[in-house]
Amino acid sequence: MSNHEKVRVGFIGGGWTERVQIPAFRLGGLKPQAIASGHVETARRVAETQGIPEVYESWEALIQADSVDVVSIVTPTDLHKEMAVAALQAGKHVICEKPTALNLKEAEEMLAAAQAAPGQLAIIDHELRFNPVRRQMRQMIKDGFLGAPLHVRFTRLGPGRLDPQRPWTWWSDASRGGGMLGAVGSHLLDLARWMFGRIDGLTAQLTTGPRYRPDPQSGAPRPVTADDHAQLMLHFANSALGEITVSSITAGGYGMTLEAYGGRGALKLDNQDRLWSMEGEEMQAGEWKPVRVMTPNPGLIEQLPNQGPFAVGSLFLAQTIAASLPMGETTLPDAASFYDGLVVQRMLDAARRAHAEQVWIEL
Repeated sequence: MSNHEKVRVGFIGGGWTERVQIPAFRLGGLKPQAIASGHVETARRVAETQGIPEVYESWEALIQADSVDVVSIVTPTDLHKEMAVAALQAGKHVICEKPTALNLKEAEEMLAAAQAAPGQLAIIDHELRFNPVRRQMRQMIKDGFLGAPLHVRFTRLGPGRLDPQRPWTWWSDASRGGGMLGAVGSHLLDLARWMFGRIDGLTAQLTTGPRYRPDPQSGAPRPVTADDHAQLMLHFANSALGEITVSSITAGGYGMTLEAYGGRGALKLDNQDRLWSMEGEEMQAGEWKPVRVMTPNPGLIEQLPNQGPFAVGSLFLAQTIAASLPMGETTLPDAASFYDGLVVQRMLDAARRAHAEQVWIEL
C-alpha cells in the first residue's frame, strides 16, 4: 500500500455496518471495498445502496480477497473469535466489534492471534475513545481538573426493548453473546478504564424485561436468556468508586451520560453530548458551566447521516486508520487493542459471575 492509496475495508455484517460504519469510514478517508453477510441478499442490497464494489457469499472468501486491506467484523458475538483469528492469519488488519468474544478463553485466543501478527492492526471497535467530547473530558481529567477522582457514574438508558412484541433475535440469546451488558456495558467499562484507570473490583445485577419474545418466523414465544438491564458497582485502583447502568427497558429516557466528581472539580457529559464543568465555589452552589469542546472538522461531522456519539467516534477512528496504515503504523495508541478487549472481557465475565453468585469480585 503506497502513501497515496486509500485503505480498503471489507465488512462482515449488515445492520450497524450500513447505518454507521460505511458512511463514517468513507467520510473518514477509508474505502468501503467489499461486504459479506450471513444473508447474501442483505450484502447485495447494502452494496448497491452504499456503492460498494464487491460482494462475497461467505466471510471466508472476503478475508482472502487481495482487494481488502482491513476486515471489519460486525457480527453476533459468538462469531468474533473465529473470524478475527482467521482474518489475522490471512494477513489482514482487523477491526472487531465489541464485546470482544463470548468469554475470556476466546479473548485470550484472539489476543494470541494478534500477537502472532505484529505487523497487522488488531483493534476492538471501542470508537467512543475517538469521540472529541470524550477525548477532551479524558484530557481534563488527566490534567487534574477533578483533583483526586472520588466518584464516577456512567449511564445509557432507553426503551428500545421494552415492547414485548419486539421479535426474538440473537440479541435475546445469552449463548450467542446477546444482552445490554455486552453490547453497551462493554463500551462503558472500556471508557471507565480509559478515563479513570484500572478497575480492581466489581459487582453486578442483571435483569431481563419481557421473558418471551415472538419468533420472527412462527410467531411462537421464545424464551429470552440475555439481559436487558445491567447495573454495576466498580472500585478503581486509585480508590475512586464507580457506577454503570445500561438499560434497554427504561421508559421515557434515552441517551448516554457520564458524571465524574473529584476533590477539586466535577465534569458532566449529558445525553446531548454537551460537556459541563464545576470547580471551586461553583461546586458548593451546584452550578454547571458549559465547556467549549475543540472539535476537528465540524463540517465533516455534519455530513454524517447519523451524528450520534458512536458515529462521530467512528469517523475519527477512520481518519486515524486512514492516516496511519499507509505509513506502516499499525499500533494506534488511543485505540482499544485486543489486550484492552481481553481486560474488558474479564470484567464482563466477572460481572456475570458476580450476578449469579451475588458476590463482589476482585479483579
